[in-house]
Amino acid sequence: MQIRIRETDFTLLAEKALWRPDTEQLIIADIHLGKASHFRKAGISIPADSVLEDMRRLDLLMKSHQPKEVILLGDLFHSSYNREWHLFESFLESFPGIQFILVKGNHDILKKDRYELPNFSVMDTWEDGMFLYSHEPMEHADKFVFSGHVHPGITLSGKGKQHLSLPCFHISPKQAVLPAFGKLTGLYILDRNEKDNYYLVYNGIVRKV
Repeated sequence: MQIRIRETDFTLLAEKALWRPDTEQLIIADIHLGKASHFRKAGISIPADSVLEDMRRLDLLMKSHQPKEVILLGDLFHSSYNREWHLFESFLESFPGIQFILVKGNHDILKKDRYELPNFSVMDTWEDGMFLYSHEPMEHADKFVFSGHVHPGITLSGKGKQHLSLPCFHISPKQAVLPAFGKLTGLYILDRNEKDNYYLVYNGIVRKV
């Protein structure tokens, strides 16, 4: 779905990512790699294939859009170092000409040397013209802010008291909060504000509600 922010076109992707066509940038929030291994270490059973699923989805997204740059809005890696970080290193090696920028989130706690990779950079926030990229939502006097962290969702109610909670893009006048990309992430159900726009992601489509 196409939206326009500050005279700039963006595409809300059903893969729970944002595409900026004029600069060929892919923007993704909250992948939470390493969470499956973190759960298993804590004695919580997680299917083995869930470790690879987010990486497969990310790889398909990269190949379908062929971005020049990828902006990761924090919580790339969920916990302390585990073997899933090697999957991400191999993933980066398969896209040597693409720059990845990690805007650090509260879960990005690996030692500094782990992030020292050829096409990878890390910063607290990142500014690009009229836009600012942050992990946590924030307001800026001049710039429009893109963030993650919240894992936004909306609950829909049916006639038979059925309820369905789905991830969404939350777009307000001064900022956009992206849905969490990672499969093993929960939802924070939003109270809707009539001044804001909400775009649900469901079954391969994005729909405004």
